[in-house]
Amino acid sequence: MQLVINTPGTFLTQKDECFRLKQQEKTFDISPLKVESIVIANQAMVTTQAVVLALEHNIDVVFLDKYGDPVGRIWFSKLGSTALIRRRQLEAHDSPLGLQLATEMVGQKLNNQLLFLKKLMHARPGSEESIRPAVEAVERSKAGLALETVDLDAARNRIMGLEGTAGRSYFRCLASLLPEKYRFSERSRRPAKDPFNACLNYAYGILYSLVEKACILAGLDPYLGFLHTDNYNKKSMVFDLIEPFRIFGEQTVVYLFTGRKIKDDYFDGGDGAVSLNQAGKPVIVEALNSHLDESVRYRRKNVKRRTIIQHEAHRLANLLLAETGRQRPDWLDIKEL
Repeated sequence: MQLVINTPGTFLTQKDECFRLKQQEKTFDISPLKVESIVIANQAMVTTQAVVLALEHNIDVVFLDKYGDPVGRIWFSKLGSTALIRRRQLEAHDSPLGLQLATEMVGQKLNNQLLFLKKLMHARPGSEESIRPAVEAVERSKAGLALETVDLDAARNRIMGLEGTAGRSYFRCLASLLPEKYRFSERSRRPAKDPFNACLNYAYGILYSLVEKACILAGLDPYLGFLHTDNYNKKSMVFDLIEPFRIFGEQTVVYLFTGRKIKDDYFDGGDGAVSLNQAGKPVIVEALNSHLDESVRYRRKNVKRRTIIQHEAHRLANLLLAETGRQRPDWLDIKEL
């Protein structure tokens, strides 16, 4: 299990080869054999004896800041689980396994886009002719992922090309469904050129932080990716792992615009750039958090969308640790959006 300490004033020490937690007048003893990692948030106190006990049992200790983001990690100096996961990440980068994982992540992203477009089509009778071309374009790109390529670099370029082709059709379709004043011509990042992209960039930014946190808690190195390897000089694994979860931000922002909950007062603009201001940012944060806290069907359970990100990061780590030749389960398995 993962031991999470988030109550201010909690004292973590060691007693009789067990972790002892003291919270005011309450005391709990937990065997290290039952703990896989320790996550410490808020204002807690930890003794060196507790840290040494954790390291002796190859238990990682992760520290979070007041916002819940990881700021540091302590793990065993020898080749334990965290070091082994990162070693396997590096090995997978230049192997068919890394390419397969990257393909599955992008494939799930495209599948999410298809499901969302079809859901929008069903909710808008008479819109079939305007949405169907985008559905067909994304389906063609998804089918193209199945092509086998011996050259890993060529395969990565092909995957990113298919992803980009699908994305252009996908976002053009989403733009056509927005209120006329907010329709846009293309996806724009830094800077955003319109209100929709400003909102989407901000939602993606929140998701990036959640994915990075999930990577660190799972023992994955945020900088060792499989697909986004040479394209970014930073957290390439975060760019990989976020792909199946971008849909959470896209759904949130589309529903805000189509539900006419966005106001012009939420944006500042100038020199062809548009950004959310202090009035607009809380609207995106509240809407995205509400969306992430909704339950969906995931691996035969009802779980919140936000917990799926952490589950999949841990599962990816376990896949990397699995013995060669062992049958791996399918990637993301969300039955609802």
